[in-house]
Amino acid sequence: MNNTELYSFIESTLIDTFLQLARVNLVTGEYQYLKQDPKIKKDFESVVNIYDYMKKFASEKYVYPEFVEEYLKFSDPEYVQKKVFGGERMIVYRYKRKTSNGGRWVIFSIMASKNTSADDPWVVFGLRDSDTASTALTDAMSALSVIYYKILKINITDDSFEVIKAVEHEQPDESLVKITDWLRIFAESGNVHEEDIDVYRQFTDTDHIKDHFRKKSTRLSCRYRRKHIKGGFRWAQMDILPSMDYSDENQRLLLFVKDVHDEHMAELRHRQELVDNFNRDALTLLYNRHRFNEDLEALNQNMPNLLTCLYIDINGLHELNNLLGHQKGDDMLCCVADTLKIYFPEEKLYRIGGDEFVMLSSTLTKNDVERVIVEVRKTLAENKYEISAGTESCVPGTSVYKTVGAAELAMREDKELFYKNKSDDRRKRSANEELEKLLTEKRDAEYFLKLIATRYAGVYFVDMERDTLRYLYIPEYFKNILERTSFSFNTAMKLYAKKYIDAEYYDSFIALLDKHEIFKKFKNDEIISFEYKKVNGTVMKLKIMKINDSPQNKSETVWIFSSHI
Repeated sequence: MNNTELYSFIESTLIDTFLQLARVNLVTGEYQYLKQDPKIKKDFESVVNIYDYMKKFASEKYVYPEFVEEYLKFSDPEYVQKKVFGGERMIVYRYKRKTSNGGRWVIFSIMASKNTSADDPWVVFGLRDSDTASTALTDAMSALSVIYYKILKINITDDSFEVIKAVEHEQPDESLVKITDWLRIFAESGNVHEEDIDVYRQFTDTDHIKDHFRKKSTRLSCRYRRKHIKGGFRWAQMDILPSMDYSDENQRLLLFVKDVHDEHMAELRHRQELVDNFNRDALTLLYNRHRFNEDLEALNQNMPNLLTCLYIDINGLHELNNLLGHQKGDDMLCCVADTLKIYFPEEKLYRIGGDEFVMLSSTLTKNDVERVIVEVRKTLAENKYEISAGTESCVPGTSVYKTVGAAELAMREDKELFYKNKSDDRRKRSANEELEKLLTEKRDAEYFLKLIATRYAGVYFVDMERDTLRYLYIPEYFKNILERTSFSFNTAMKLYAKKYIDAEYYDSFIALLDKHEIFKKFKNDEIISFEYKKVNGTVMKLKIMKINDSPQNKSETVWIFSSHI
């Protein structure tokens, strides 16, 4: 069909459906009306160039502001000629036009024949009302355009795409015809944060997309950091969903991209708050026992060059609760926690039990901490509170659990000294005589416990997995062995056996130290009993029991040594 036939066809069949039609010479800008809208005729009679006509139409505010920029592209001769002479025979653009009755959606079209070229540059410009279905679609796309800065129709069967909307700096190069190429080049050009490249590539892989939509019709979503025009990166979300005419043979999809940075960062903050709350002690806001165990495990896997542990127990908390109520006890706990925050602002602080606190530092030495704890004690004394404290730094090759165990042991020795001095040194008496009385009673209770414990040669709570121990009663000679072995219970037991156990029983005793054998025996018996003889002839009895009510530490056992009577 040549140009003459095209115009004849339009005039005879389509002219009634158009508001305005004109023959246009794309090179000279000359135009001739086939049909003119009488409502705007008088305003444009003096305009003789079609490109000037388009500019005036926009400047007279016939086009809604949000469409002006795109509309004015058709007032650029080079832009239009490049498209038409490049082979496009039908160009369609929808926009919202202002009328006396408000706005109406219209379709602007450029129609060319197969013979249109620079030598025969005549085409038809047409303007018509958008049909109901097109209007609904255009309204929907317009609404979505407010939310999304990129909207594409893609077909992963033939690897093609159509741009519905794309911000100016993300418009594809006109040489690109494959969606896979555009998505690849977009990422390779630095538009996607380097940490999100793999996620982005996996999500936009067409095989992945095809496989998903063959199995289900649910939306695919991915979040990644996208380079912002003003610099830096912002979180974006890409959604892909099937179009109405999707089929396995012709996989037409819609791709949307929107900015979700503020929303995403708010979600991250909320998640962090939840995690933080889970890891925090509700009263003091220090880290709790759960976080303490997690951090110890992490440190044990990747031990820093320096690690110092401060272990603290508050003296008299239980008595204060009993005498003055739990609110006073809570005040004491908060005062200790706040004081530790002041003196150790950069270190990790934990409340791991009712009255027990721990500080871990990879910057302070044992001497540094001991100097600071002197000031901590003074500050707490002003509030009539006292603590027991122990400090230990990691020896190269020693596990963090042994370091914590050594600090706890030092704290308990400090507590023993505290209660001894409490009865000897009257100058340290609290103004609260009732509280002082109860503190003394606690000392008596601990002393009484020791009198009972002396029936045994040793009572230990042993973590078989971590090779650490807590003790109820420990003889002085075994305490020395532990210190020599950096508080490794297994190693200390071997030294004990070598020095103190009769050779006849040595191998059987060493076999007991195998944690795997111990837990095998626990499957049949709740208590493991073993008798042996020491080199001095004393017959000893050892009982090993599993602690069944310790969900946080399922590998903890009790070892009770006693003389056989």
